[in-house]
Amino acid sequence: MVLVGCQTTSNANQDKAATQTKSDDNYSHHHPLHMAKSITNIFELKHALTSGEFKHYDQKTLDTLALDRKLVDIPGKAVIYRYNYQDITDPAERQKVAKLFDDLKSKPGAPHSHIVFFEKLKDRILNMTPEESSKTATCMADYTWKDFPDNQKETFNKLALGIDTTSEEILDLAYTLVATKPSGKIPKSVKCTLVPMGLYSELKTRFRLY
Repeated sequence: MVLVGCQTTSNANQDKAATQTKSDDNYSHHHPLHMAKSITNIFELKHALTSGEFKHYDQKTLDTLALDRKLVDIPGKAVIYRYNYQDITDPAERQKVAKLFDDLKSKPGAPHSHIVFFEKLKDRILNMTPEESSKTATCMADYTWKDFPDNQKETFNKLALGIDTTSEEILDLAYTLVATKPSGKIPKSVKCTLVPMGLYSELKTRFRLY
C-alpha cells in the first residue's frame, strides 16, 4: 500500500511529505511482472507468468478487469489499478500504516498539531471507504502509467482485454523500471491518497507546504 509518511522535526520549515510502498526498493522501482501476478489467485497462472507460458487470465479475473476498465482511460491501466486497489484494501497493509503513524507521533519534538493530524490520518486510512480506495488506485494508475515503456504498456493492454500474449511479451514484464522521481513539496502519490479523503488541504496547512 502507499504509506503516507509526513516526517516531522521541531522546525516546521523542515517538514516534508514523503511516500513509501512496501519497501524502499518498491518506492524507487516498478515491478510489472509482480503486478501482473498479484491480481490472480490461480497458482498455475502465476507460474505461467513467471515462465513466459502465460496466454491470458481466467474469466473471473477478466470480468474484474472489465469493470476496472470503466474507471480508467486506457485498458492496460486496469491492471495497475487492480494491483493498487488490492494493496490499498489489504488489512495487513493498513496495519503497517497505523504502526507508521504511531511511530511518527512518538517522535521527540513532534508538534501537537502534527500529532493530531497523524491520528486523524491513521484513523481515516484504517477506515478508507471502497470509493476512497478506488479513487486513490485510479490516481496511482494514471500517474504511474507514463513510467512504463511502450512494450509493457501494450502487454498490459492485452492482459486487461484477455488477448493472448506471447512468451516474449510476458518475459519482458520481468524488466524492472525506475519510477519517476517525485517532484515538488508533496509527491503525487501522497496527493492521490489524501485528496479522496478530503485531507489534502489540511496537510498543506499543517505542514506549511504551500
